[in-house]
Amino acid sequence: MSALKFLFDEDTNKALTKALRQMEPSMDVLRVGESGAPATGTLDPDLLIVAHAMQRCLLSGDRSTMPVHLAAHFAAGRHTSGVILMRRGFQLARFVQEFC
Repeated sequence: MSALKFLFDEDTNKALTKALRQMEPSMDVLRVGESGAPATGTLDPDLLIVAHAMQRCLLSGDRSTMPVHLAAHFAAGRHTSGVILMRRGFQLARFVQEFC
């Protein structure tokens, strides 16, 4: 089984990607807008498709519309490598502890 790779949506806290890279340099973390990632402004339905094609778990803070896009994604017969919806106020340290 290969290691989990992450794609962070642009609406997530930039400090999270920085902290993950510092705490666990071997973790494959990519953020929307970075080199090799989808461009900033990529729509959520397209992010789901690209994240799956890149075999990355998508992390997003978009709890209002992402579930709707995810349901449509599955209804179209598509798949994901995982989606994590982060709630506001979620402690960065807790996330890092659980995934590192």
